[in-house]
Amino acid sequence: MEWDLGTESGLNERRGSASRSGEVMGNKVVWLIGLSGAGKTTIAEAAARRYGAELLDGDTIRDFFSNNDFSRQGRERHLLGIAKMARLMSKHTPVICSFITPYEEVRERILEILPRNSVMVHVSTSLEVCEDRDVKGLYAKARSGEISNFTGISDPFDEPECAHITLDSSGAPGHTVDDMVAELSHLFEKPKAVLLPGRWQPLHVGHEWLIQQELDKGKRVVVGIRDTPVTESDPYPAHLRKRMIEHRYADEDVEAWIMPDIEAVSYGRKVGYEVREAQDIPAEVFAVSATGVRGGNRANVSERVMEFMIAEGIWDGE
Repeated sequence: MEWDLGTESGLNERRGSASRSGEVMGNKVVWLIGLSGAGKTTIAEAAARRYGAELLDGDTIRDFFSNNDFSRQGRERHLLGIAKMARLMSKHTPVICSFITPYEEVRERILEILPRNSVMVHVSTSLEVCEDRDVKGLYAKARSGEISNFTGISDPFDEPECAHITLDSSGAPGHTVDDMVAELSHLFEKPKAVLLPGRWQPLHVGHEWLIQQELDKGKRVVVGIRDTPVTESDPYPAHLRKRMIEHRYADEDVEAWIMPDIEAVSYGRKVGYEVREAQDIPAEVFAVSATGVRGGNRANVSERVMEFMIAEGIWDGE
């Protein structure tokens, strides 16, 4: 297959399923759903402690937002807002969300908002068990009519067809909290990263080829941005280059870090890592120049980078 340097579609052809279907990404959002009393909060708190994740829990987040609208429309607005918050937080940390999330249509919309590697977990047990565990007496109040729109009694809990994992929280042998938290361990494993240091003045399709080689291997990529002084030949400050790379690789397993303006890589023993030079670089990729981009060569910049540069007012080409 030819490597199309001038278009985003060319990059996507090479990227294929590696970055769109089943892509390996960075921090996950794990969203726990289930009836009140199913054990979501207990499992979520234990998992957050074990795996170093931030927790957004339905028992506390409503107080934070002062939201007491339990109508279907109110719940939908609330949950979609939480999904947007979780997505932003996941740029910096794994996130565990614990909410009843009763409606299948809303669950699907939540998954559309969250990063594509997000996982929905159904904490499953019977209504009878949930009522037996109800220390707050909420189910009794719902059955007496004191509480309206209560999931499982006067409001439905749709069968969770879009859940990726189901945890049996009935309390049966082999299904303790520790057992269920252990079942989630694979969700928080992160592959070792490949560091690609450079100036990225600006990010061009030659750089993207290098990054894509690692993504195609299922690697997590860290782009190290050398914090070079702003000069005529290096016109873009580090923070702008960082945002450029983050815009280009939104939703992919690529992180952008600002690092000192290194002059050398020095090491003693290569324990657990290697220093390697990219091999078999196509001639047309090797010929791409950031100088050419800064001179107005639009063909050397992908569509998403061009979009960013125009929005920032830093594109001087045609």
